[in-house]
Amino acid sequence: MCGIAGVLALGARPPDPEWGRRLTRALGHRGPDGHGVYHDERIVLAHTRLAIIDTGEGGAQPMRSGDGRSLIVQNGEIYNFRERAAALEGRGVRLRSRSDTEVLLESLVLDGPRALESLRGMFAFGYWDRARGELLLARDRLGKKPLLWIRTPEWLAFASEATALLRLPFVRARLDRAALPHYLAQLYVPAPWTLLEGMRKLPPACWMRATAGGAVEEPVRWWRLPDPEPGLRPDAAWMEEFDRRLVEATRLRTVSDVPIGVFLSGGIDSNLVLEALHRSGHRPIRTFTLGFEGLPDERARAAVGARRFADDHVELMVKPDLARTIAEVLPHFGEPLGDSAVVTTALIAAEASKHVKVILNGDGGDELAGGYPRYPFARRADLVRRVPGGLALLRRRARDVNAREALAELAAGRPAAAARALGAVGDSAGLAALLLPGAAPAHTLEPTPVPGEAGPGIVDALFAWDTGRYLPDDLLVKVDIASMAYAIENRSPLLDHELWGHVARLAPARRTHPLRTKPLLRRYAEGRVDPAVLAAPKQGFQLPLQQWLRGPLRGWLDGLLGPPQATQALFRPRAVESMLADFHAGRGDGLLPYRLWAIAALEHWARTFSVEVPT
Repeated sequence: MCGIAGVLALGARPPDPEWGRRLTRALGHRGPDGHGVYHDERIVLAHTRLAIIDTGEGGAQPMRSGDGRSLIVQNGEIYNFRERAAALEGRGVRLRSRSDTEVLLESLVLDGPRALESLRGMFAFGYWDRARGELLLARDRLGKKPLLWIRTPEWLAFASEATALLRLPFVRARLDRAALPHYLAQLYVPAPWTLLEGMRKLPPACWMRATAGGAVEEPVRWWRLPDPEPGLRPDAAWMEEFDRRLVEATRLRTVSDVPIGVFLSGGIDSNLVLEALHRSGHRPIRTFTLGFEGLPDERARAAVGARRFADDHVELMVKPDLARTIAEVLPHFGEPLGDSAVVTTALIAAEASKHVKVILNGDGGDELAGGYPRYPFARRADLVRRVPGGLALLRRRARDVNAREALAELAAGRPAAAARALGAVGDSAGLAALLLPGAAPAHTLEPTPVPGEAGPGIVDALFAWDTGRYLPDDLLVKVDIASMAYAIENRSPLLDHELWGHVARLAPARRTHPLRTKPLLRRYAEGRVDPAVLAAPKQGFQLPLQQWLRGPLRGWLDGLLGPPQATQALFRPRAVESMLADFHAGRGDGLLPYRLWAIAALEHWARTFSVEVPT
């Protein structure tokens, strides 16, 4: 796990070596164990290192290939690197270290982008072929590791975080108004766009190539989930294979030369990872859970699983200094993220970093198995849409404005738009009313198409949206940046691509239920997870946002949303003032705190980076 960055010359002028030092300083928190810079007349490569595998000099980067022709900077881990190392040696490659990065590098030397197909892991990298003058950028299948890039007439730059790119003299911090509606509706901007004009995200499971001299190719998708098999059912044989794959995925993620732990909540997903870790044979098992002083939490339920399987369980009791945590974490988000759970993620990482460098978590279970309340609703909608008048009746009974908008989109034959509406924090009309007439964009940027979103029903589109957009562009970015702010590597067995492929072969209708969430995981978890965990409502490591915004964070919120504002050219002042007044008076819907947080996070970002807001 590391920080990576680079600048490629697209013209005749060579890059400034000082840029490499700027980039390593910007990414130092991601890699406190070392840093390195390579530069020549065409490229600068920068790397900061969190040493997990081959912690000595053998894992240092930028790393040069055995033939001296190529270099790489990598962020992430290749979990099957030992197997791939044996395959390389069988082809005559002489490896010089025990590093997974060297295995990746030599695989690329031999096979180019085709090498990605054999890898199991999470990764983003920049691979420089000196002889050809080609830079290859790539990202893992499900988007665990972030990678952003920007092109100007003279340069192509890339980095793990937008904050690093903003340190370069040719990168301008200017808000992209066309991406703003995505942020306000979803709390994040889907790939390939960002809120920074000209800056792009490389989508998951994609690679792209650029050459010294100016050619920059469009991203190429190198992997996709398999299509559902209509006749496949989750019978006993299917469950047995699911079990085998989960235990294998968990075992692979114990590859480390430093101690590891498990984030344990009172929910199904992290408890299943803990149980699989126990059966994988890894020892010792250390678990961590989080509690907030004076607030309800999941410590009691988490302790049940810990007593069964953990050798050491640590309860991290937090009396949060929220203003300090926000001041430490939010500046790492060079593009704002409206997900308030960045704070709890950061608090967990800050405490866990005192004990371990690597943490296993239950991320991905909700997206894999339909764990959000919108999934039973979507299943009901798909069932009634075949009945004359069924959708209209369901819409009349829906209390949530987003549900009503989703049903209208589904009735109009737009399941992808329906899925997007179900994940929004406000309806389109309400969000549009926030913006000043001049701030409303003439057009909205369309995100990269996601395989499966054009399926026949809303359940199909919802799985595609959560897998291809919500997961990589919100949840995984949140976990990566908030954890790496404290030099913690997160690993997610439930995000193993082979496990996902096994589940994806089931038709979405077989992964959902019209009345309950996670039918597959609940069935699988019987006998593996304590019944109290199975029966408990979903909670997770959530920020008690409403209490804190009315309590210890009220000054922070009111100060950001009151005048003068860096974003005042965007919003109708009375609209924001009315939202704030409603919130403090206890009025408004349950999503109002999240909308207020998103606007405050946007304002905080604009002030921190002196963002130019077009008028």
